[in-house]
Amino acid sequence: MDNNKEKWNEINFLLFENVPMDISESAFEPYVTQALRVLEWKEYLGDLEIRTLSQFGAANEITPDFIVKAPNGQKLFVIEIKQPNIPLTSKHQRQLFTYMRQFKLEYGILIGHAIQIFYDGNLSKQEEPILIEMIKFEKDNKAGEKFVELFSKDNFNFETLQNFTLKALRKLNSKKERQELVQKITSDDFEEKLLELIKQDFLDEYDSELIDTVLSNVKIEIKEKDTEAIKLKVQPPLKDYYRPANYRPYSDGSLLPIELNPPSETDFKRRLLLTKTAYITTFYKNGTNKQQIWNAHRFKESSGVLGNLRSRPEFRNGEWQRLGIEKVIVSIDRRKY
Repeated sequence: MDNNKEKWNEINFLLFENVPMDISESAFEPYVTQALRVLEWKEYLGDLEIRTLSQFGAANEITPDFIVKAPNGQKLFVIEIKQPNIPLTSKHQRQLFTYMRQFKLEYGILIGHAIQIFYDGNLSKQEEPILIEMIKFEKDNKAGEKFVELFSKDNFNFETLQNFTLKALRKLNSKKERQELVQKITSDDFEEKLLELIKQDFLDEYDSELIDTVLSNVKIEIKEKDTEAIKLKVQPPLKDYYRPANYRPYSDGSLLPIELNPPSETDFKRRLLLTKTAYITTFYKNGTNKQQIWNAHRFKESSGVLGNLRSRPEFRNGEWQRLGIEKVIVSIDRRKY
């Protein structure tokens, strides 16, 4: 066990403590290769296929990051890696699932800001691969030591993995786990998160101060169904709420045109969370433009990009028309127009 602990701490160092914050996915790959060497999987011995192109059918090609193989060439499990400075998402998981299904592999591992282990076999009744373990990068992590025990080359055994999987599935379905989740969802902390999510959802349509005013008069209670159904008490409904005298919505309800660079809001948000800085260029109807820096240090994963921008005083309905603003371009990289 001490050996497993030492190996896990080395993997934690390689994939977390020693990794630059802004590392790219391609630059992260050699770190993962080193970590696999700690588990005794080595490319020169034929244990690994790294970014090997595989073709399925006439036109379908896939390139998994790592395929780990037995000495006889049998594919054992697949590994997909992502930048460690961004959260692992369902999109990343679906990419791993594709590889697991194409190669008919029961186990797949996703490595990024944490390690996720997925199972896709007869022990599970779910249609898609199921997450059976998530391991945080922490020194002396017991789950990390177990990961070393299960996925080291010398110890790798499907029977041992299946026993681990059975225990994990029982744990996932246990009453204790469900109750812990219920407690989290019904906690006061989650109520605050829910209010923030509601605000973000309405920022494209309503003034930020108006939403705060309305939410201060809304009480949200979440309870288990067997005690009392979920309640949402609102006084009065949002769309009928009295607007302050200085609130002046634009008469035709149009929105200020805002362009993002990169254009995908998801990609823009991912990069903004990393850089915490963007450049806002405002174009006016008289042909001039003005650029300012967006210091987004308070911007969070739960924040909305466009909603955040439209909540700025000069970009609110009524105000941007009065100022003669024609459009706004927001870029992660500084650009001249």
